[in-house]
Amino acid sequence: MKINPFVYGIIVLLVFFGIIIGFQQAGIWSTSGKVNSSGQQIQPSAGDSSSIKGWMTLEQVSTTFDVPVAEILLAFNLPADTPVSTALKDLESDTFSVSVLRTWLEERSPLTP
Repeated sequence: MKINPFVYGIIVLLVFFGIIIGFQQAGIWSTSGKVNSSGQQIQPSAGDSSSIKGWMTLEQVSTTFDVPVAEILLAFNLPADTPVSTALKDLESDTFSVSVLRTWLEERSPLTP
């Protein structure tokens, strides 16, 4: 019995994507980087500014590094009415970027080994 190459290709794609989608729906497979293997949301680490990611919010950074949101907004000339739930990547501009925020936090409070 010979399988049509077109049908074989469709079956391979269905199996491949079926496995990925099935595992994502079951909560086993996540590629976002926003949750760890146990499904808990990843938070920045107070001792490591490189743990800050663009999808994290102003509130997460403020809480973890004990810096008032107003001070962050003032330091980077961001609008004072910026919601604390704003993702860092949504604030990217000439005066603000995640890498500049990391540097600012390190300079503001030098990390101790």
